[in-house]
Amino acid sequence: MSKTGKFLSKNEETEIQQELADIHPFSQVKPKKKKKYLIWALVVSTVVIYSAIGFLIFKENSKEHKVEAKNEKNQITLPEKSLQPQKVEKSVSIKPVNLEINLTGLEKTVYSSIENIEIPGLSFYKKPEKKVSRYNYYLLKAREAELKGKYIDAISFYKKAWNTSKKDPEILYRIALLHYKIGYYKGAEKYAKQLLKINKKHQKALLLLAKAYEKRGNLKKAKLILEEAYFLYPENKDILENLGRLYEKENALIVAKDIYKILADMGYLEGKLGLARIYEKLNDKKSALKIYRQIYSDPNIPENLRSKIENKIISLE
Repeated sequence: MSKTGKFLSKNEETEIQQELADIHPFSQVKPKKKKKYLIWALVVSTVVIYSAIGFLIFKENSKEHKVEAKNEKNQITLPEKSLQPQKVEKSVSIKPVNLEINLTGLEKTVYSSIENIEIPGLSFYKKPEKKVSRYNYYLLKAREAELKGKYIDAISFYKKAWNTSKKDPEILYRIALLHYKIGYYKGAEKYAKQLLKINKKHQKALLLLAKAYEKRGNLKKAKLILEEAYFLYPENKDILENLGRLYEKENALIVAKDIYKILADMGYLEGKLGLARIYEKLNDKKSALKIYRQIYSDPNIPENLRSKIENKIISLE
């Protein structure tokens, strides 16, 4: 073809393309090759997958950091002045991603990396709370009430303590004694007997039970209890004194004299006074006067007692 023909052919082609462009403006856009699309799709997929892996690793590291911070917060008490916790900075180093990789088996690699991530166990340390037990609380309130002279309240708290725990039978003695102090001798008898069922040789319970029987007018039972107590504790001052007084009250003067003599020989003032009274009742004024003079010569006796003894001496001379 001549140059003129080639020029005309080229012009015709140009005109045809121009006409097509006028018909639809996108007709001049040439379709891109499928190969370039595939390459870009692989690149973008690779970037997204590794970004997801990096995000998961960063998220797990952040969780681990929060758990450690929480444990430290539970174990360490911050001072009052530092109201806000200090921020803990932790640098995360991300290695550069090599985009030229083989995508074969990528899914398995991702799952295995997630499974191998170790999450530290949570260990919360909780300090043991120092709580007062119900038993100790009732016992404390009972003792406070007893010291203040509120015996009824004290009895109530002692009973609650005993119902909570029966590990200390002495609580029964306190309940019996407080009943005796408020004049409720039947209650004193009841709880003294409960204690003696646990410990039949309880010295104070035996004595208190005898006193309760005496107050209720049952002198026979009171005497039997005191005699049993004297057999167990022959040198106990309180048992001897109460037993001698009980025989004196029954007018068994000879027996009372023997008991008071034992107590006087042990050096107790109560025994000497009781013995002098018995001699007076037996009309043995000489023996009574001798004992009263011995008592009067003791510099350690109270002045009010000294005055009474002096009157006795004057009346017997």
